[in-house]
Amino acid sequence: MELDSHALHRLALLAAGYAPYALISGYDQWLHRHARQVPRLEQAIHAGLILVMGVFLALVAQARTQAALYALAGFAGLLMLDEFGYHGGIGLHERRVHWLADAALAGFVWWWLALDGGFG
Repeated sequence: MELDSHALHRLALLAAGYAPYALISGYDQWLHRHARQVPRLEQAIHAGLILVMGVFLALVAQARTQAALYALAGFAGLLMLDEFGYHGGIGLHERRVHWLADAALAGFVWWWLALDGGFG
C-alpha cells in the first residue's frame, strides 16, 4: 500500500506527538532494569502493556478511532493494575517519571483526537 503525502504528513505528526511518551516510558523501562528489582508478574503486566500499546498505535495509524479507543481502555486497565498492584512502594523519582509518562500519553491522545477530528 502506497501512502500519499497527506497520509505521510499525518503519520509524521502522530509520531511527533507520541515521541515524548516514548522517551519517558523508555527511561522508565531503563529504571526497571537498573533502579529496582521488578517481580515476574509485574514484568508480565509490562509485556501486556507493550503489546496493547502496539495494537493501539497500529489502530491509530490506520485511523480506526473507535477500535483504538477500546485498545486504549485496555491499556489503561493494565496500567491501573500495574500502578496499584506494584507501585505503592516505589521511590519518588520513579513515581514522578510515571506521572510525566501519564501526562505525555494524555497529551498524545489529545493530539491524536484533535488531529483526526475525534472531538466532534
